[in-house]
Amino acid sequence: MPPVTSRRRRRPGRTAAVWILVGPYTVFLAIFGLAPAGYALWTSLVEDGSFSGGHWAAVFDDYRLGDAAAHVTTYLLLWLPILLLTVLSLAFTLHVRPGRMTSALQLVYYLPGAVTGSAAALLWLFMVSPDSSPFSPLLELMDVKSATDALSGGSLVAVLTVMGVAVHAGGWIVVLYGALTALPKDVLEAAQVDGASAWRTMWHVKLPLVRTYVAFVLISSFASGSQVFVEPTVLSTGAPGQISPTWSVNQLAYVYATQDGDFGKAAALSLAMLAVGVLAAWIVITRTRMYATHSPDSR
Repeated sequence: MPPVTSRRRRRPGRTAAVWILVGPYTVFLAIFGLAPAGYALWTSLVEDGSFSGGHWAAVFDDYRLGDAAAHVTTYLLLWLPILLLTVLSLAFTLHVRPGRMTSALQLVYYLPGAVTGSAAALLWLFMVSPDSSPFSPLLELMDVKSATDALSGGSLVAVLTVMGVAVHAGGWIVVLYGALTALPKDVLEAAQVDGASAWRTMWHVKLPLVRTYVAFVLISSFASGSQVFVEPTVLSTGAPGQISPTWSVNQLAYVYATQDGDFGKAAALSLAMLAVGVLAAWIVITRTRMYATHSPDSR
């Protein structure tokens, strides 16, 4: 064990390096994250110049919130498992079968993700319209005669799920494949020498080693999925009267701010969404031990 004095000499330099890397992010987080959140909290609690919980009570008494929360929850329960399964299966397949086609396949997987936001929603609006879709024979077989038929009822969640997987999976596949290629080769070779199959190696060796990346995918995807806004908003133009302008929680907050002019209620609902996202991230981080490290000084 090195002397205590030598360990103390190393710490100032390491601390400075950490702050050089983390400092700029901390500044931006304070300016564009914590400060707006603090202002939103103030706006949600102040009513007619005095502190009150009226905005919060009005939000949770709104009958539209229950429907919006149910829609988003259904979407997340369907989309997140399919997204994770798609990302993990394709990334592990690329790693097990490396070759000349690997780079080309990564590009193919990533391309759908190059079209995001409103552009992706417009693209998929054409995809579910039998008059313009390249899959019109399939749509006709499913008795879909117009975009309204494809987006009415519970079909919207299915369309959003397919769209979300197509848009987000490619980028995460590239990230996870990069993490897999950085795994220590001696560990993988030891598993192969011990006779572990490809499945057992993936489940018991590779997956635990890249759990940090999988947790990051889950946290980021949950955050984006719970705030779904652009997709149902744009798709509603192709199915007038079929998709509510308050279909998602984020859309309801937007209606509070833009149509009702009630920024207190919009701030309260936004903070409630932030709390749900932070809670979900905390659960994932603690369950996966995302930040568990082994410091050299602890040896």
